[in-house]
Amino acid sequence: MAGGRKQEWLQKKMRMAAPTGGRGQQQSPSPSPQWTLLIQALSATMHRRRLGAGGLPHVDFLQILYENVVFYLLWVIESVIVLAKLCFFFLHFSFRL
Repeated sequence: MAGGRKQEWLQKKMRMAAPTGGRGQQQSPSPSPQWTLLIQALSATMHRRRLGAGGLPHVDFLQILYENVVFYLLWVIESVIVLAKLCFFFLHFSFRL
């Protein structure tokens, strides 16, 4: 299961980051139960947030609408700028190419 591999990886990283003793040996071979519970709680919270309510992926319609409006607005502005540059070019050179 993917969650088990993530937890093992996280525990391995926590063991590597644990403070070392005076002779370079690690003080504890595994993370404390407090850290383990904290990691599990954060993982569960992130998983719930990712799934949203009811187990379905959370879709923010306002964000999608905003992105589409901004995209088309910038597209229109860019088109107007390109058209203005073309008009300036042709008017400046009086259609003499």
